[in-house]
Amino acid sequence: GAAGPKPELVLKLERGEEPHPGDPPAAPAAGSLQAPGTVDSPGRRLSGCAAAASKRKELSLAERVKLLQALESSSASLSSVAKLFGISKSQAGRIGRRREQILADWRTNANPLRKRKREGKGGEVEDALFAWFRQALARGERLSGPILKAKAQELALSSGRDFEATDGWLCRWKTRHN
Repeated sequence: GAAGPKPELVLKLERGEEPHPGDPPAAPAAGSLQAPGTVDSPGRRLSGCAAAASKRKELSLAERVKLLQALESSSASLSSVAKLFGISKSQAGRIGRRREQILADWRTNANPLRKRKREGKGGEVEDALFAWFRQALARGERLSGPILKAKAQELALSSGRDFEATDGWLCRWKTRHN
């Protein structure tokens, strides 16, 4: 039979648009995915196993949120969503099981382009600095790099940690906290 119209989320994903966290979830349309073993371009056949063709694909935080939205649909299967994103079924399942952590990161305005969540060497100093940073912004204070580095050094001394706030550390801290 003929496939019905594609859900809006699938159309957005195919166009490369970013769905918003409030968008209604949608499932991939029945005819939107190419079947294994079909021809992609003249003379080239697609393998039935995505892992055999290339290394594991890491999804960014924004892509993981899109995947979770696609999984919310009652008609979406794990394998069809995995094919849509070009990952294995087991990887899609792992992302689905980490749903709460991924959505918590998304809500805290974590870097949407990051693929891995790497912690800085400062650990608790970085967490304390981020809490102070949010409070200072709420008070309307103007902050700069030297102010952040000085506050990080102060927090490290008060916690008794051996820590040096360098320009490179500050650059990576800003990236980690968007």
